[in-house]
Amino acid sequence: MEASAPWDDIPSENEVKEDSVPPLSEALVMGQVGSDVPETMFEAPPVTTDFGPMLTGTTELPPGQMIYLQGAPSGAAKVVGVLVIIYGIFGIGSAALNSLTSMSMDSSRMLFLALDGVALAVGIATIVGGVMLTRYERRGVTLLIIAILVGTVAGGIQLSMVDEVYGDMLDSEQITQEEYDLLIENNGLVQGIGLFFVAFCGGFCALIVAIPLMVSNNGLDNSKLFG
Repeated sequence: MEASAPWDDIPSENEVKEDSVPPLSEALVMGQVGSDVPETMFEAPPVTTDFGPMLTGTTELPPGQMIYLQGAPSGAAKVVGVLVIIYGIFGIGSAALNSLTSMSMDSSRMLFLALDGVALAVGIATIVGGVMLTRYERRGVTLLIIAILVGTVAGGIQLSMVDEVYGDMLDSEQITQEEYDLLIENNGLVQGIGLFFVAFCGGFCALIVAIPLMVSNNGLDNSKLFG
């Protein structure tokens, strides 16, 4: 009978490894599975992605069609239109008063009455153009510019005939001979200053009337005065 060596009871290295590693199910419960476990042991079941037919691509508008988003039109046309209407009313009243003065004249009465008629027509056209502007009609701007031009020319003609007015005032004894001579002597200066102010007022009024054309998103239509 052989005596056993003291080291025979020490388990071998393979036996220690087999005893120390629990089964996979127990390791999962005990949380002993580390990063060294093969990934095939935790392979998830395949995910089904069959959701039926799907549409792909981008949405586009048909060629040649665009959508513009704009805010409310500017109120400049309405404001200018109202101011022009008020100015036209005063112009009609002024033309009516001037016609009464022209009827009392002895010389060039018909010419002055014709110029007063032109001023009356300009006042009416001014009111009509102002109404068009309040309706955002582009042709109103054209009508107003023409009315301003005609009114400026008529005012210049009246100033060039002011010496005849002085003669009628002398004949009716509204002024004396000395006053008449003084007025005639300075007539050139008076006419020059008057023509300057007439031209300046005409250009300033035309600039105001053109404001709706210079404002972005003015809301004016494509109407034309002629054609």
